[in-house]
Amino acid sequence: MKKLTFVISAAVIASALAGCGLATDDTTDQTSSEARAAQAPMLNLSHIECTDDGQVLAHFVLLFAGPAKPGPLTGTYSGGSFGPVEASKSSGNVWHYNVILPSGEIDIYSASATTASGQVVTLHNPGEYAGNYQCGPDVEECPVQVQPADVFCTDSPLTNPGAECAAFGLVPQGKDDNLSGLTFVATQDAYLAIVKSGTHGCEPGQSAYRIYVNVSAGDVLSTPVDQGISHVTYCACPES
Repeated sequence: MKKLTFVISAAVIASALAGCGLATDDTTDQTSSEARAAQAPMLNLSHIECTDDGQVLAHFVLLFAGPAKPGPLTGTYSGGSFGPVEASKSSGNVWHYNVILPSGEIDIYSASATTASGQVVTLHNPGEYAGNYQCGPDVEECPVQVQPADVFCTDSPLTNPGAECAAFGLVPQGKDDNLSGLTFVATQDAYLAIVKSGTHGCEPGQSAYRIYVNVSAGDVLSTPVDQGISHVTYCACPES
């Protein structure tokens, strides 16, 4: 008896499998498609943290953007807008953006950057890490609250820094004396600055002062009305 040899082509096998309900699934193409999608550029908010100097750092990463440097990052958050911020390269296809924001309530609404090839990539995870970032040193509130005043009148001159500051429940800190002119640049930081001129702006016989709260060195202080400044007294909060 002769032995029969059968040669079955791959096409015939595929057809037979399809007829049995076992049609081949092109998983290779599907896997390749998913891989390509996974490698598409993606912009993520990595984290938000406090810096050593009391500011807020929002760190973004641009993934799969290629080796060429992408464009700057811009965006919006609960306090307004930020950017443009230039990218810095670390390794691989990851580009990093460090956005410095002021201390306070932070919620990132949007961000975008453009790859070197011209593709605009928007933020993948807005709203993540939202919170109140109080990053600066704790500021003690003064137990004595004083309101600023353009003209503050007293029945008689307060005579010296101790009496001037005591009139507001504060303690003397310093004084700039023998001044002239209608303005003067503060020489120190102080909770209160008392600017003394003459009597204009007040009732006859009274003395006129101008009151500044939370003064910084370099601030321009003005006379109460139209007379030259005689001196500026600086006051501090009491210890308790």
